[in-house]
Amino acid sequence: MNFDAHAVLQSSLLQEVKHLATTKFREREEALHDSVSMPMENLKELWERGLLTATVRREHGGLGSNVMSDDPATFLQTIRTVAHGSPGTAHCVQVQNHVAWAIDEIGTDEQRERFLTPMTKEMKLCSFVGSEAGRKHMYVLKTTAKKTEGGYIVNGNKNYATNGYEDGLAIVFATVEGETDYMKSHLMVIIEPGMKGLSINHDWYRPTGMRVCPSPEIYMDNVFIPHTHVLGEPGAYPKGRWQGRFHLGFAANYLGTIEGAYEWVLNSLKERGRGKDPFVQLRVGEMQIQLYGAQVAFESAISTWRRGDVLQAELASMKAKAICAHVASNLSTTLIQLAGSTALFDEYPLGRMLRDLQTHYLHVGHDRTSQIVGSACLDEVFDSTLQR
Repeated sequence: MNFDAHAVLQSSLLQEVKHLATTKFREREEALHDSVSMPMENLKELWERGLLTATVRREHGGLGSNVMSDDPATFLQTIRTVAHGSPGTAHCVQVQNHVAWAIDEIGTDEQRERFLTPMTKEMKLCSFVGSEAGRKHMYVLKTTAKKTEGGYIVNGNKNYATNGYEDGLAIVFATVEGETDYMKSHLMVIIEPGMKGLSINHDWYRPTGMRVCPSPEIYMDNVFIPHTHVLGEPGAYPKGRWQGRFHLGFAANYLGTIEGAYEWVLNSLKERGRGKDPFVQLRVGEMQIQLYGAQVAFESAISTWRRGDVLQAELASMKAKAICAHVASNLSTTLIQLAGSTALFDEYPLGRMLRDLQTHYLHVGHDRTSQIVGSACLDEVFDSTLQR
């Protein structure tokens, strides 16, 4: 099969997804934005096409698409395509696939049967939660896991738990008490509805943008986690360089969102007869040139993963993520100026998409990205997984 990144984008599957994203998904997002609600109908249509388990190996019921496989493109181009119409839905897809991928690769046969197989048979929504208030290091958590007979007792509060756990499960990060080396202390545990001491706060998440991917707080008060719900050995996440595998998922959302906003404004300009204005032509040309650079950087970074050099692929992914974020930010102001203030009214998608973008690209960590890339160029010590 042809897994070239651009060829995948032009496939019949993703062309169908783009049509859904820019019609049904976009219309539903308008209705769900104010209530901060999950885009369940959007996600159901994507699940029916196998796109909520795209990262899972084919022999386990998925599409076999992740950056460590022979097809790094399908999953990432799906996020990009969905973001054309609903950036929030795209992020839900990203997180759900990260959960499924981690269980597929790290989990035991019993865990795959218990937690993963059901995801291929009915729609599940799961969260991958490392974020917490006051965390000082990517891998050193305030949430603690204390060893006990048969498992661990976990205490802590998490935030930005996209998708929650109530319709599936969540993989939660904790630090094993008594360990000082995060390569031995970082622990992934699986929580499920009904566990004693587990609660969720949906009222916390009220951002300006990205409201159609509810990301609540999760509280754990002496939650018992049996060994059956511990994913991998302590340190499995940093040792597997998992954080470095996720850079392009964010880049895909930034790029797809600004592409969708650009295409909407471009169509509006044509419909309003603005295309003959030389200044409009100039601004559109400038934007198209910048977009082209971001698109090439993104698809080039995808292809880098197929070469087998993980470190260089991580660095390429970080650069592509930063480029996509910068281009998206630069184009936002020009798009508003060309479209006019009326285009920001709630009846149109532009304002929501740009608010989604402004909220979401804070994940990029511009300074840290540049510092890590600079360290690599100067042959200094760096870790390309120590960045969101």
